Amino acid sequence: MMIELKEITWENFWKVVELRPNESQREYLHSNAVFMAQAYVNLKFRYPDACFALYSGSHIVGFTKVVYVPRCAGPYNFSEDTYMIDAFMIDGREQGKGYGKAGFQQVLAFIETKPWGESNTIKLACHDSNTVAVSMYRKAGFCETDQFVDRDKRLRIHSKTIGN
Repeated sequence: MMIELKEITWENFWKVVELRPNESQREYLHSNAVFMAQAYVNLKFRYPDACFALYSGSHIVGFTKVVYVPRCAGPYNFSEDTYMIDAFMIDGREQGKGYGKAGFQQVLAFIETKPWGESNTIKLACHDSNTVAVSMYRKAGFCETDQFVDRDKRLRIHSKTIGN
């Protein structure tokens, strides 16, 4: 299965905004519009950040957001420069078709090119109760850490080491 990452443009913007996860997963994600607004703020602070539509052929099936977080930068305050998968979602109508795994592999391949700078880690945040996502991340080589993004300790940081 071939999934391609494409930049968000005016031609696909509203289709990306309209993507929604399954009802059971909506509690775990902000809307894609919120993630794109966060990207704007990150860029204002000079953190490299990119949002992509995930395509299968000419059809949009999902969305992702990747940011390069400098060492000790908020809101994460990581001890090293790191790539952060800030959002990853497959539209609810497209789930169960293999797009999640294939799309996530494309995101990892993009990050492994180190487009914005050196880093040996990729991090992401995920609710422990989102067992479908946690399972996919484990299979992709991510490990849970004892770090959390939020004070309520609901969004756990997961980390993966990448090659030099």
